Amino acid sequence: MSDPGGSLDIQLTPSSSGLVCTIGSTRPVAAASAFVGRSPEETAARLPLLFSICSRAQAGACASAFEQATGCVASPIIRGRREAAIAAETIREHLWRILLDWPAILGEPPRRDDMAAVLALSNRILARIDPAGDLFGVGASGASSQAPGLDVLLTDLTDLLTHKVLGVSPEHWLSLIGDPSGFARWCRATETVAARLLRSLLDSGEASLGQTPITALPRLSDEDLIARMSAPDWADFVARPIWQGQPHETSPFTRVHPLPLIEVYGAGLLVRLAAQLTEVATGLRLLGGNVSGRAVPAAPSAEVNGVGLGRVFAARGLLAHLVHVEDGRVREYRILAPTEWNFHPRGVVARALESLPPGPAEQLRRQAELLITAIDPCVAFNLTC
Repeated sequence: MSDPGGSLDIQLTPSSSGLVCTIGSTRPVAAASAFVGRSPEETAARLPLLFSICSRAQAGACASAFEQATGCVASPIIRGRREAAIAAETIREHLWRILLDWPAILGEPPRRDDMAAVLALSNRILARIDPAGDLFGVGASGASSQAPGLDVLLTDLTDLLTHKVLGVSPEHWLSLIGDPSGFARWCRATETVAARLLRSLLDSGEASLGQTPITALPRLSDEDLIARMSAPDWADFVARPIWQGQPHETSPFTRVHPLPLIEVYGAGLLVRLAAQLTEVATGLRLLGGNVSGRAVPAAPSAEVNGVGLGRVFAARGLLAHLVHVEDGRVREYRILAPTEWNFHPRGVVARALESLPPGPAEQLRRQAELLITAIDPCVAFNLTC
């Protein structure tokens, strides 16, 4: 199957009242309907192949949806391993931006060797977490609580992050998020690409760029989300999601929400980039829990009626899969991805871009690309301004 990612077309147009942002999408949001008629087991095996980005998050949401629909619940150890695998994937996704895209903003070459080291470690870590390759099978139950050698690999990943990305230990970084003065000292004193990029925003006065009122996606109940994704206009909803009359944001920024930094720098570009770094550090914590055999208990059992909702916090936000199984076959399969929330035509990206100050065309493009990169659409985008 071809990658169904699609692309985004983002246009900024000057008007008498400021910038107007138009966002169009070619993302085929109904791509999962290709699995209608297949069995849950076949779908769970094939669906990750459909998505080249965040494939484990997709697999996790898929497995959880089928398990709720069929009552075939995975073991607590399996659920813990799944969370660890998704955390490893999230770290890798953020580091892809940090090591390959962030240097370009500074006019520097991408850190390809460092990213290659990350990919090698990530692959080895995932092989320890899922040695048989069946972690995301529906109702999986066979994993041991131990993953020999994983602690050594996590130490290697921690060292790489300390020396190549954060400049301090991940635990020290997490303490800086609650200490604006310490964070400022880190920006000034550290020489990694990440620190120098954030320092450049402080020096240029662009730290609060794109500041816009936050409308974080609230915690939605399974019942509410199932009802909305099952409604007759479900295709419109998953393409341009609205909740209680407005679009919402689901992202590392809304998950981390570092209030002390927001109070000093505003809810803009600097803090959004810092949130990605923070998720790298917190992902290591979750991976560390897996070393000791962390188990995740099942959610309270619901009536098994062939309908299931699986939700996962992927690198870019909340990912939800809805399935309807009848006579052992998929009758409906729908996916709601974070990109559709964040890049809604009137969502956080549009509002942030429209808040940009007037200036030369080259400056506007650079600042717009900075904001789009910080919120991260996970697919290619074309910017016209």
